[in-house]
Amino acid sequence: MKCRLNFRVILITFSLFAAAALCAACGKKGDKQRVPVPDTGSAVSGETRPEQPVTGTAISGTSVTDRPSMESRSRSYAEQIVSGIMTELWVNLSEELAAQLTVDGLQASWNSVAEDAGIYVGIEDVQSEDNKDYHIVLVTLRYRRNQGRSIRFVYDRDENIAGIWFDVAEVSKKEEDTGSETLGTWKEEEITVGRDPFVLKGKLTLPEGRKAPVVILLADHDDADMDGTIGKNANKPLRDIAQGLAERGIASLRYNRRGHEYSGAVTAEDSMYQTLFQDVWYAVDQMYNEQRVDRKKIFILGMGSTADLMPGIVKKKPRRLTGAIMMAAKPVAAAERFYSQEEKNIDSDAAYFMDENSTFPLLMLQGEEDFQTRINDFEQWKEIWKGRSHVKYHTYQHLNHYFMTASGKEDKEEYDKQGRVSQTVIRDIAEWCRSTAEGK
Repeated sequence: MKCRLNFRVILITFSLFAAAALCAACGKKGDKQRVPVPDTGSAVSGETRPEQPVTGTAISGTSVTDRPSMESRSRSYAEQIVSGIMTELWVNLSEELAAQLTVDGLQASWNSVAEDAGIYVGIEDVQSEDNKDYHIVLVTLRYRRNQGRSIRFVYDRDENIAGIWFDVAEVSKKEEDTGSETLGTWKEEEITVGRDPFVLKGKLTLPEGRKAPVVILLADHDDADMDGTIGKNANKPLRDIAQGLAERGIASLRYNRRGHEYSGAVTAEDSMYQTLFQDVWYAVDQMYNEQRVDRKKIFILGMGSTADLMPGIVKKKPRRLTGAIMMAAKPVAAAERFYSQEEKNIDSDAAYFMDENSTFPLLMLQGEEDFQTRINDFEQWKEIWKGRSHVKYHTYQHLNHYFMTASGKEDKEEYDKQGRVSQTVIRDIAEWCRSTAEGK
């Protein structure tokens, strides 16, 4: 079994005997990258403790011997950790470990190890070994460019998870990364959107070696930058989506909102049609004439407030758009209340999507822990479009308004926690764009 443990700091609840037994089971020695782990307990601190593994207590008893079952479960748990959706894993923690960890803390620990690995490809290898009171399963994960990470699960006699370790891992060298999907290289270049006097800085992200479908990414707020930067840790949801899509063969354009680029230029008297809508339509026309993307496969993605107004955006350029992605969108009635009556066309715009004859492809995405757009709001959308085959829906447990792992806070502090957009969400967007572009 290829695994490495080098214990310097262990929770005091581990006996020396148990620690020695676990080390003996792993056999191979080597330098281990320490995993910065947040303080654990009922609440998670924003600070980290270096050189401390995520672990639990030793439990004496009979060794676990059902290797196929444990390996299968460990595969599933590893995928959950990578995606940030850990419901099944969490209910199978031992009582001792559950008392020491939080979902937020566990996710932060994993992020600290995996953040430099790039895009996740798939599971490289699974190995297991019995060791007296435990069954140990090591799951090795492959990332792009031959990067590897590992997750070690330690099961107690009741087949609950009594310990979890994260580490850097070696993977076999391959000319092309392989796994759950084909991932490729990409490049990113600076670009501008719009016309004088409001020319906006942006970035065009292009998969290499192909003329790809393109998604125009719209930030949530009037003063947002092209990455949709939010929170004290400067999380960048649109950057995450752009680069994740590029890995999967989908190009994207993102750009600064007018209120960010020209501070004070957007006033309360300016209508959405004079600012957001106008810039979006410029972007659509620009991509339609961009030779490096497929002009017949242009999608548009709105998050939050820009998703709310997607009917008006699409209505102006329906022939140049292939489909729209609405992330955390308020129902029409809520959007009507949210925006002023100055947006005089909102009713007719909404009717464009409401028309029973409408077949414009839509993808609706919702985080179940979103406190700004509630899951009940999402259900209203499903009721509005009941029976419409051109609308697809996805919800995600434990994800917030920006489709990152939720901390449970229902105020702006929710977005201060360091995070990245779930790879599961990005994968769903890419797959839907491809299938829609192909007419499926």
